Amino acid sequence: MAFVSKIAFSGTSAGTGRAPLPARLSRHRRLQCVAKAGTRKQLPIFPLNVVALPCATVPLMIFEARYRVLFNTILAGEPGVEDGLVQSDSPFCGSRRFGMCYVDGRADPSGASRMASVGTMLEVVDFAHVQDGRIFVTTKGRERFRILSIVKDRPIMIAEVEELPEDEAEGEEVASLAKEVADLLRSTIRLNVKLNNLEASEDQLEPEELAGLGPRDLSYWIASFFGDIKVLQQSLLEENSTIKRLNREKEILSDTVRYYSATVALKSLSVSSPTSGDDKAKDS
Repeated sequence: MAFVSKIAFSGTSAGTGRAPLPARLSRHRRLQCVAKAGTRKQLPIFPLNVVALPCATVPLMIFEARYRVLFNTILAGEPGVEDGLVQSDSPFCGSRRFGMCYVDGRADPSGASRMASVGTMLEVVDFAHVQDGRIFVTTKGRERFRILSIVKDRPIMIAEVEELPEDEAEGEEVASLAKEVADLLRSTIRLNVKLNNLEASEDQLEPEELAGLGPRDLSYWIASFFGDIKVLQQSLLEENSTIKRLNREKEILSDTVRYYSATVALKSLSVSSPTSGDDKAKDS
């Protein structure tokens, strides 16, 4: 049984290659995820032990030389780009887009890392360079893709990919289910804050995405909260049915709300009913 063991508020991140962004980088554009199913293209791939999802924000810290070249290239034309690192003849120059695929940290029998074939195209929506050459990047998940073949793997992996289809996700059934899952996430966030004595702003307690996204996009965005269970996130990313994705999230969040509610109740009981050594002495 899976539980959401930790809620990561917007603006925080953890893991290799990811870092909290400066406050001034918190701005991002809200764009809907639109896929043109079957479209084939070549795409630079950024393999990482992170599952990127459509409609979710993925902050990154870029420090490897080869990836500094890649990101300066796809950001070509933007103020602050290191022109000396821009590959102006690259087909990806100025595109602001790249693909991310989840890499399992465990190696296969040959010693190679295992990379998922289904990933998400990310668009850079904000960035900043720091003096030591690192780049803080805010990206937004767009459409899903499947890798068809690896064109080259060094210095940057280039793959031929095919955009995956999305269902319409319309109608009363899916809308009602999406609302139920959104309410469960609200409860999970508030219970987590209470249980761990966290400070949270109203934006963190009530993210705008809960009311602003349609069922399909909401189902992907909610999956971004399951960062401690990456295999689950990858499974949700690969699921083609919005209803099936939402039902899985409903199951997980329902279990989490029940667990958190019971834990909060037990914690409240222990605080309100202390038993001191003097009380025990009186009873004896």
